[in-house]
Amino acid sequence: MELYKQGAESKIFTTMYSDRKAIVKERFSRQYRNKLLDLNIRKERTKAEAKAILKCKQGGIATPVIYSLDLNDYKIIMEHINGQTVNEYLTNMKDKKLDDDNNLKKLLMNIGGVIGKMHSLGVFHGDLTTSNIIKKDDDTLVLIDFGLSHFNPSVEDKAVDLYVLERAFISTHSYFEHLFPVILDGYKDAYELDVQGVVNQFHNVRGRGRKRLMIG
Repeated sequence: MELYKQGAESKIFTTMYSDRKAIVKERFSRQYRNKLLDLNIRKERTKAEAKAILKCKQGGIATPVIYSLDLNDYKIIMEHINGQTVNEYLTNMKDKKLDDDNNLKKLLMNIGGVIGKMHSLGVFHGDLTTSNIIKKDDDTLVLIDFGLSHFNPSVEDKAVDLYVLERAFISTHSYFEHLFPVILDGYKDAYELDVQGVVNQFHNVRGRGRKRLMIG
């Protein structure tokens, strides 16, 4: 196995699994936590992530195929997705000064649509960024990294998911900041419940976030 990247609570490795390129996500111990608590958190988050990936896939959202789940070693072995992250795609568009407004808006609408469908399925992602969405060559969007996910999210949870994405989008892709409402349009089209309630709460969460920034 080769270390691909490391996050706050897990390491990502690339490997081969039955002659297929695969990703291994392994949650490691956090020394500052009580040992029993640490073991429980790692196990439950590993289980929740696998469940979220599967639930989204069953609901028609593209997610990696899970090859193996090991709750004793807190590992998930899953499909390696060929493509580029939306982060990479948008950065490439900016750097090359590509003028492709129609395709860009289609991409952003699709991002909103995927998130709206995910929330309709009762899944909260917890870490929505353009680095956690992979765009395949056929334009399929694949959601990854459900490490902070949970189920049956409240309206507040869904609003927070959208706000986290907005903050990540604006800070990473300020060049396209004016197009974030297109993502919201895609969300509104796809969300199957009380979409206006989520949108209203999103504006409330955004207002609280701006107030915190002003206060410091």
